[in-house]
Amino acid sequence: MNRRVLVLGASGLLGRSLVRHAPRDVQILAPPIEELPLEDRAGLARRLREEAVDAVICLAAWTAVDACESDPETAFRVNGILPGRLAGMVERLQLPLCLFSTDYVFDGEATRPYREYDPVGPLSVYARSKWYGECAVREACTRYKIVRSSGLYGEGGPDFVQAIRQRLAQGPAEVVVDEVNSPTWVDDLAPHVWTIALSEEVGTWHLTSASGASRFEQARRIAGLSGRDPDLVRPTTRAALGRPARRPAYSVLDCQAAKEVFAIELPSWDDAFARYLAPARTGP
Repeated sequence: MNRRVLVLGASGLLGRSLVRHAPRDVQILAPPIEELPLEDRAGLARRLREEAVDAVICLAAWTAVDACESDPETAFRVNGILPGRLAGMVERLQLPLCLFSTDYVFDGEATRPYREYDPVGPLSVYARSKWYGECAVREACTRYKIVRSSGLYGEGGPDFVQAIRQRLAQGPAEVVVDEVNSPTWVDDLAPHVWTIALSEEVGTWHLTSASGASRFEQARRIAGLSGRDPDLVRPTTRAALGRPARRPAYSVLDCQAAKEVFAIELPSWDDAFARYLAPARTGP
């Protein structure tokens, strides 16, 4: 018998990959955000009841990190208040809820990969709103699963890989050397999100590509795999770029818990880049 899973935010980068990698025994309900926004309390309640939903995955979020700085009210409503309200609705129906979160909840001061239980220290409005959403879901829902990841990229973008390739097509690109994370290919990630979302486990899980690298190192690798001269990537710093929102200098996540509980282990970021960009080496 098929399990019916409501995926909110399915039109985004990870959502599209979840649809591509859905288990055979899962029937995905993926209404466009325009048809069923998180603000539509009545519509959500009706859909949950009438569609006989077995689980909910919430990917809907405002992820424009710099834009969030100038509109914190919207950021906290979309990323925090509404997921918390959804969690309360799901709890009343005794359904599991999987919420997607971010490495940006940490302050970047660590000298080793962050574990799920490490103290958070969000630096930006976006990061604080996502942490608020995590807390709201934990408080309202007993069958929660929160998945934190990092630097998502994949088919259709938009993402860092796509942005670097577009910039290099026009000439040199300046990229920060003092921002380290674990870029994660959504097609590596999505099957394991399903594993966690459909499990009976409750908790917070880190799930990224293995190891980490600076954005500068990543961009040079993207250049080489795309048939461009890596020296077109020029080093700069976060301070020099002067972006509105602060980013953590180091946000590599420790994924040992997912390995121990679910036997999940993603390949390295470099391996994923090579597989994702392989067609680019022989393309025009």
